[in-house]
Amino acid sequence: MLALVESRVRSRSLGGGRTPALWTRAIDALDGMTLQYRDEPPQTAMTSYDYLGLLGHPAIDEGAKAAIEKYGTGGHGTAAAAASLTSHRHLEERLAAFTGHEGAILLPSGFQTNATAIPALVGKGDWIFSDDLNHASIVAGCSLASARGAHVRTFRHNDPAHVRSLLSEAPDDVVKLVVCDAVFSADGDLLDLPAFDKACREHRAVLYLDEAHSLGVLGETGKGLHEHFGVVRSPLGLTMATLSKTVPSAGGFLAGPASLTRLLRLAASGHVFSAALPAMACGAAIAALDVIEDEGAERRERLRSNIRHFVEGARRIGLVTPEQGPYHTGIVPLLVGDDQRAMRIAEYCRRRGVMVVPFIWPAVVHDAARLRVNVTARHSTAQLDQALSTFAAAFREV
Repeated sequence: MLALVESRVRSRSLGGGRTPALWTRAIDALDGMTLQYRDEPPQTAMTSYDYLGLLGHPAIDEGAKAAIEKYGTGGHGTAAAAASLTSHRHLEERLAAFTGHEGAILLPSGFQTNATAIPALVGKGDWIFSDDLNHASIVAGCSLASARGAHVRTFRHNDPAHVRSLLSEAPDDVVKLVVCDAVFSADGDLLDLPAFDKACREHRAVLYLDEAHSLGVLGETGKGLHEHFGVVRSPLGLTMATLSKTVPSAGGFLAGPASLTRLLRLAASGHVFSAALPAMACGAAIAALDVIEDEGAERRERLRSNIRHFVEGARRIGLVTPEQGPYHTGIVPLLVGDDQRAMRIAEYCRRRGVMVVPFIWPAVVHDAARLRVNVTARHSTAQLDQALSTFAAAFREV
């Protein structure tokens, strides 16, 4: 029986269940974008979600330490079992204000936020509309909602005309929830927010936006996709994001109308049945929001400069075509095609001091493998040039 179970797991695993070193090693130490693995030379990380380079910021570390001194390292149970702390409420208030909403609710992770908040927002007979390339956590949430009787419709990637057509099929007396990534994680492309916002307003649909890769990065003050496009938030809009990327902490949240976020406290299973976030994660996240407000403009400019440098270099050596881009976030895909070649290229780079992760099936569709490069504000020009020369050699020799 164990062999049968393992075969099922293997069929759904990245790389067919193989575990090459690039997926299984643990980092012993890190210094900025330099990783140190045991018994290996240092590696330049081209995999980090630390887009603004806030990991290890003294003020953020102090925020976590202060929370530990006050509350300890853990919690007292689930938030629904009266284990919420003042630090949870403070962070929720800060997140609501930062994203321009009335209220917010914390959950243990970004994945849990999507996987459990989405099915809590709809009931039997309601309709969900999901982008074909949405994150796996959104797919999980839609699947659970479907199992409970909601109708789930998938629309063509970033196609507002298609979603408008599907919205017209839904009855008027049901919840209509349109769920989209703000930044799609495999390619780094942005949702066509102006068109989707208009479609949702026309059909009185709720737009649920996953800002995992855009919070703190996009917009003049880092408020995300609405600020980037200059679109006024709809009163029906919802914003989800993680606290483990640009905000270097842990957890996830959903922000929206205060009345709705209050109801979700006893409806979203990830909030009801999971232990509340440790206070130290809240302390770090609160301090990170302070730093983003104080230093974000300079760090975003540094990030944009690094993105330009890397993309221009990648274009010169043919790794990024003229048709690709523009790139507004640190995600830059280097297209490969074949899964096995993508893994060999990543291993080639690892052995030469550059850490990059191959995106292969089922993370992307068959024959669409790529190396997903993450450029951050913390990379030095020398590190970016090292990565470019290593990638050029790898694509040439492998």
